[in-house]
Amino acid sequence: MRISTRYGRRAFLGGASVLIALPFLETLAPKKALGQAGSAPKRFVGYLYPNGMVMDDWRPIGTGTDFTLGVSMGPGGRVFNDGRAPFPASEDGPGLENLKDRLLIISGLQNTQQEEGPGDHAGGVGSLLTNRTVPRAVDGDMGGPSIDYVIAQTIGTETKVPYIAMAGEVARPSGTLCDSGFSCAVGDHITFDNEGKNLPRFDDPGLMFDQLFAGLDPNANQAAIEERKALDKSVLDTVVAEATALESKLSYQDRPRLQEYLNSVREVERRISNTGTGVACTPPTRHDPWIFEDGRRTIDISHELMALALQCDATRVISYMWGNSSNGRPHNFIDAPGGHHDISHHGGNPDNVGRLQRIDYWWFRRFSEFLTRLASLPDIDGRTVLDNTLVFQSSDVSDGDAHNHDDMPVILAGGAAGFTLGRHVQYEGNWFGELFVSIAQAFGSPITTFGEHGTGPLAGL
Repeated sequence: MRISTRYGRRAFLGGASVLIALPFLETLAPKKALGQAGSAPKRFVGYLYPNGMVMDDWRPIGTGTDFTLGVSMGPGGRVFNDGRAPFPASEDGPGLENLKDRLLIISGLQNTQQEEGPGDHAGGVGSLLTNRTVPRAVDGDMGGPSIDYVIAQTIGTETKVPYIAMAGEVARPSGTLCDSGFSCAVGDHITFDNEGKNLPRFDDPGLMFDQLFAGLDPNANQAAIEERKALDKSVLDTVVAEATALESKLSYQDRPRLQEYLNSVREVERRISNTGTGVACTPPTRHDPWIFEDGRRTIDISHELMALALQCDATRVISYMWGNSSNGRPHNFIDAPGGHHDISHHGGNPDNVGRLQRIDYWWFRRFSEFLTRLASLPDIDGRTVLDNTLVFQSSDVSDGDAHNHDDMPVILAGGAAGFTLGRHVQYEGNWFGELFVSIAQAFGSPITTFGEHGTGPLAGL
C-alpha cells in the first residue's frame, strides 16, 4: 500500500496510476496538526439558480433575527391551489427552516447596472460573481475576475484543484450568441480570471469525478479511456484492498470517517454510471452527459460531488450553475410542464405563476438537502463542513418577467466568513460588489474594491 501526503492536509490511497483523495484523518496528520483547534480550511461556493424567483414567495417576513422564511424556502408540505395535481411527496421535503441559524438572508442588493429589457438573463449570469456590466459582443469578456477566482488565489493554493467551475447543463459554444446579443462566453459562465476571460467549466459528471477524486487526466486520449473501461471496475475497486489495510491502522475516531467517505464516493460513482454517461460508459466525445429532463438525478449528483469535494479538501472553491442563462429545463415530474425560462416570462398569467411557484419550491427542497449534507459532514476541528464553508446563492435576475437586477434574492449559508447568521437583512442602494469585498476580506484577501460598484465592504454583516 502507498499512502501519499503530497498535498499536505490531504492523504491519498493508490498505486502507480490511480489516486483517491481521502478526508482529513487525524491518524495520518503530521504531529504538529494534531489537536490544533480552528485548523480546518475555509471553503467557498458560488451558486446560480437561473431565471429569477417568484419574489413574493421568496421574500422573508420581518428583519433581523425575528423573521419568517418565505413560502418557497419554508417548511415542506405546501399545498398548491393551482388546479394541478398535488405536489408529489417524493419531491417534497424540508425547506430551510432547520437551517435558519446558519443563514444570512439578504434582500435589496443590486448585481449590475445592466439595463432592464428583453434578453438580459445572460447579463445577469455574467455579472453574478463579477458585479460588472456584461458586454453585448460575440467575443465579449467581463473585464475583471469573479469573486470565486479572487478567493481561490488566497485559499486555493494548498489543494490539487485550486477551484472548479461546475454546472448541471452543458455549456453552449463561446462564439455563439446566447441571449439577444450576449455571447455565450459570458452568458453560460460565472467564473472568470483576472482578465475577465471565462474559465473552463465541468458539466460532465464523469469528468467532475475524475478531476476531483481520481487524480486522472480529464484530457486523456481515447486509448487511455478505452483501457480504463476495459478494466470493468470502478476507481474504488483498485484500492479497496489498500483501504482495508489502512483501516486497521486508523484510530477508532478515524475508521467511521474513512468508511463513510468511501461508501459515499462509491454511491456517487454508481449513480453516475446509472445515468448512462459516467466514466465507465462515456461516449468518446463525452458529449451531453446529463439527461436534461431528469433534473432530480442531475442536481442530486451535483450536490453530492460538491459536498464530498469540500469534505476531502479536493478543492476549497466551487462555482456551480444549476442551469445556463435562459435555462429551459422542464419540470414535468412536479406537474410544471414547459421550459423554466419560458414560464418565467409569466406576464402575470396565473397558470405560469403557479408553475414557477412549484419550480422554486422544488429547488429549495434540493438546496436544503445540499446544505444539510454539508452540515452532516464532520470537519477536522470538531465542527462541520458547513460551519467552515460560505455558500453564496443568488440568481441572474430578481423577477424573471421584469428582468430587474435590483432587490436580488441572496442567501449566505455557513460560518466561514464569520458573519452574524440567523438573520434577514434588508439593504437599499447597495451592490453585490460591496458584499464581495466583505466576503473576500473574510477569506484573507487584501482587496478593498471589487467590480464596478464594490467601493468598500458592506456594513451590517
